[in-house]
Amino acid sequence: MQQKQDIKGFTLLELLVVVTIIAVISATGYPQFVTWKKDREVRVAAEKVSSMLAGIIAQTQRGSFPYVQFTFKATSNVDNKIFTTKGMSRKSLSSTLNAGNSLNCDIVNSGVWDNHKVHRHEAEVAVHKKTSGAVCFSRDGSYFGYSGSLTGNLNITLDGRNVKDYIILCDLDQLNSGGISQIGGDGECQISKLQKPAYMVEWSRFGGIHIRKWSGSDWSSR
Repeated sequence: MQQKQDIKGFTLLELLVVVTIIAVISATGYPQFVTWKKDREVRVAAEKVSSMLAGIIAQTQRGSFPYVQFTFKATSNVDNKIFTTKGMSRKSLSSTLNAGNSLNCDIVNSGVWDNHKVHRHEAEVAVHKKTSGAVCFSRDGSYFGYSGSLTGNLNITLDGRNVKDYIILCDLDQLNSGGISQIGGDGECQISKLQKPAYMVEWSRFGGIHIRKWSGSDWSSR
């Protein structure tokens, strides 16, 4: 005896309704996802930079290195930045000073810094300077200094005080939308026209590290 079976399925109209609902949800959620993704990329890079700075400064406090350096450089791919921390051994420091040479924060690929590389991180972000820069620290702050583009940091008012010890990171759209040739002297992340997402890593000569987030009109603490 052959039994009748009900064969059920979706009608064309039902499929069209489902596809339309999915399309509406995707169109609504995608911009928020893109915004979240951009913010996350810049925030992670800022947190890594903050961690690298805190780590290398801690090395001076522990006596591992009496003099340390943090640098950022562009790679052959202009969208990428390499962040590096290095330490100078006590022997190299003594030899430099005993020879009558003054300490400087020059960015070099060999010599006293190169043999004591501590950390390296590469990220697809833009910074507030077009060219490489470096900042150096010592345990008591006596050898604090800059080289490269960080020597020309603009003063920014934060909490009623002028600050120039910082690096600003932003998403690549702020670099690529205008093109480097249209940025002028304001760097990649245009401070005068800064947009979200952007983060600032601030430091002091004695090692205080602080991350701030750009709200669209001001810098807020995280």
